[in-house]
Amino acid sequence: MQDEYFVLMRGRSQEHPLLTWDESASPFRKGRPVQRSEPVRLRLGEPVPPKPRMVDHHILPAPVVSSRLKDCMEPPELQGVQWLAADVRVGDSVLRYWLLHMWRRLACVDRERSVIECSDSGLTVLGIDKLVLNERVLREVPLQERLAFRLEEAVVHVFHRSVVERVMSLTPPPEGLRFIPVPEWNDSAGFR
Repeated sequence: MQDEYFVLMRGRSQEHPLLTWDESASPFRKGRPVQRSEPVRLRLGEPVPPKPRMVDHHILPAPVVSSRLKDCMEPPELQGVQWLAADVRVGDSVLRYWLLHMWRRLACVDRERSVIECSDSGLTVLGIDKLVLNERVLREVPLQERLAFRLEEAVVHVFHRSVVERVMSLTPPPEGLRFIPVPEWNDSAGFR
């Protein structure tokens, strides 16, 4: 079961900008759907590349994806995921993207087999050197409800193999993202 899951990471290019909020992010930190009628306002985050290249995936750290990636990922009806229109300010332009608000969180880090750094209280995970998912917890959740989720213990976005295969089958291949198998992922994966 461990091999069925992948962590979504940004691509390696320094030309692909990070994004940041151009409004308050507090409604998105509550682990529930957000009610709104207007697009989320985002902008390029620091450091802004000299020639930013907008691609299919950027991070807030929440995933922000192009319309084609949303169209590809949306059909399986990912439960616990909300798609919100996002207007990204890039210089004088505003580009339409989609914020993948993963409000569904699963507390499924196997704390005995993972290598994690915790706060003094032991409640907060500060770092993950080796991630092992608790397969008992995953088995208790129907597959349709765990195709995509965020870890409760850390800001880590996890996708089932079926979603990853769907995304990676796009032609041309999507830019700005990579999926790292959970057994190979850790906090420093973004630097490899």
